[in-house]
Amino acid sequence: MVSDTSFEQKTRIFFEGAKQGLDVLRPATVECDRHLARKFNFFNSIAFFDSISRKREDRVSDVFAYLLDPNETHGQGELFLREFLSDIHVEWLPENGWSRIHVSREVLTTRIESWKCRIDIEIAFRIDDGWAAIAIENKLWAEDQNQQISNYARHLEKMYKGHFKLIYLTSDGEHPSLTSICLKEREKLEDAGKLDYVSIWYWVSDNGWLKRAEDKVKAERVRWFVSDFRKALIESLQQE
Repeated sequence: MVSDTSFEQKTRIFFEGAKQGLDVLRPATVECDRHLARKFNFFNSIAFFDSISRKREDRVSDVFAYLLDPNETHGQGELFLREFLSDIHVEWLPENGWSRIHVSREVLTTRIESWKCRIDIEIAFRIDDGWAAIAIENKLWAEDQNQQISNYARHLEKMYKGHFKLIYLTSDGEHPSLTSICLKEREKLEDAGKLDYVSIWYWVSDNGWLKRAEDKVKAERVRWFVSDFRKALIESLQQE
């Protein structure tokens, strides 16, 4: 049987050794982070997702719109857009059958009476017989408004003559509420391939368009930007 004195001695020796190890590790860790900044994340450093009050869809939509725009300063052209398109399957938008892309934020629904509604992201394409669009309604942390999705669909129908797809983006891919669009209208749009529901978890997963594009980015500084955004968004979603 080990005496109390022997146990105390062994415990003291153990913790003294652990302290010596930490004393060596701490400066090595500090020096390592000077060169590698292992814990640095741009989006965490500016408190992008640090509280519910800051978890605003507009910030997330700004980044998505920036990446999906081939004309933006990330310099990767259509890389992000093509990876995104491969996930949403739009038959009327052949791979090489479009041009003159315009990516817009907060687009007013000017073709209907409720013209002050704003679509989060609209990607408009010039196609052979006119214009087409993919719209994204970001509902990660906000509630549906009355007739919101119905209004968006009616505007897009008139604006693009049926050549559109509306993506309803949420945490888990749920349907919009019945106050946002009635069941009959929703099912009609679903059957026509004009309304789809997406979970943000897929977009940020290893199989989603964001990660696939990240792996193909040529510019290292852009790749780190995308990686930080994706990881910060995942961390934020895990805290809910």
